[in-house]
Amino acid sequence: MEVGLFGKPTVINNVETLVNVLAILEGGPGGGARFAATGTEGSTGPKLFCVSGNVVRPGVYEVTFGMSIRELLDLAGGVPGGRSIRAILLGGAAGMFVGPEVLDTPLTFEGTRAINASLGSGVVMVFDETADMVGTLRRIAAFFRDESCGQCVPCRVGTVRQEELLSRLADRVEVRTQAEELALLADIGQAMRDASICGLGQTASSAIESAMRQPELVAL
Repeated sequence: MEVGLFGKPTVINNVETLVNVLAILEGGPGGGARFAATGTEGSTGPKLFCVSGNVVRPGVYEVTFGMSIRELLDLAGGVPGGRSIRAILLGGAAGMFVGPEVLDTPLTFEGTRAINASLGSGVVMVFDETADMVGTLRRIAAFFRDESCGQCVPCRVGTVRQEELLSRLADRVEVRTQAEELALLADIGQAMRDASICGLGQTASSAIESAMRQPELVAL
């Protein structure tokens, strides 16, 4: 980036980016081309993935773009006790929940776009059949409620209303029908996406809505 805050030059201090630059420079002449030859045409080079949740060996794994979700989880030892996978959160709290049917999806920008998800921050969080998905969604909603800076109304109010709505559904508090509550949840999410100033508000409903679109993941 040539111009940043106050019109001054800006350095992006992202460790993963800086390490990739080092690999290109150390490659000497043609280092960039060799770096770009790894991975896939749309997602080149290596990528760091933070694998967590119900896996035997959680941790940060550096792999080449294009490895499937299944292969990455195999590196992490799979799910303990032979339990089945219920859901996977890709991209962190602002990402998307996907089901076990997409395990063979390649971990690339284009691969995750094809399943309406994203790589985001590189988080791959696994939830097995014993996971409390409702509790997880409530924690995500509470996180965004607390992290909102409050500058813009869509995020400041929307994150609170989203958390309140999830609490009502989880606690069986009947203010309106479940279908009406889910419709309201979608409206709140759309308002935050359309009108929030920054990415926090714009993605505050992403994971929650993605889970709600898959009734097999969340039993309310």
